[in-house]
Amino acid sequence: MTSRGSYKLVEDVCDSRVPLHSEEAFQFGIHFQAKYVGCLDVQRPTSRMEIVSAMRRIRYEFKAKNIKKRKVNMTVSVDGVRVTLRKKQKRKEWTWDESKLLVMHDPVYRIFYVSHDSQDLKIFSYIARDGVSNTFRCNVFKTKKKSQAMRIVRTVGQAFEVCHKLSLQRAEETADREVDGQADGASDRRSEEWRADGTSSQSPRETPCGGTLEHLQRALPQLQQVIIL
Repeated sequence: MTSRGSYKLVEDVCDSRVPLHSEEAFQFGIHFQAKYVGCLDVQRPTSRMEIVSAMRRIRYEFKAKNIKKRKVNMTVSVDGVRVTLRKKQKRKEWTWDESKLLVMHDPVYRIFYVSHDSQDLKIFSYIARDGVSNTFRCNVFKTKKKSQAMRIVRTVGQAFEVCHKLSLQRAEETADREVDGQADGASDRRSEEWRADGTSSQSPRETPCGGTLEHLQRALPQLQQVIIL
């Protein structure tokens, strides 16, 4: 038996090594409901202790300021983690502006860490790098059930794996197209007519997809593996 203050594992029939969702599901988005505690800028953490410390500091500071948690919808997809306010639709309002409800939207490649709080497994957070200031921001959430928090953490981790796999596939496809394009270019050069001065009558062929492959090759090493603690 574990002591009251020790880390208690959530009972989950799913093996953590088995993906929770199909890869296709991330194209459409996987939806969750939670409460948004708050966020603060933090230094890039180098240990689990620093991550948990930041998470708890945010909880205590927002509680001390009497800032209420906000009900939010969280969508995890290949586009990233999107968090919007959860509001009831009034009878007279047929639609609403989602941009006004948007709390945050972090692309997957900017998410560095996602973790539970070992003292309260309903609490989880993820740390992302801001696209403008490049500072690290810790976002803290709370769910009704421990199992729900675990599913969200694992889903964010799987989203990173899916995006990384897609990036590799696209890089391979781009490389194949470039090889095919070079072969076609060689064939065209053999069949084209040349002017008397030895210059070609056709303009040089452009490399297929431009610098797409080079861009992916530069981006792939920068992808950071999500650490699930």
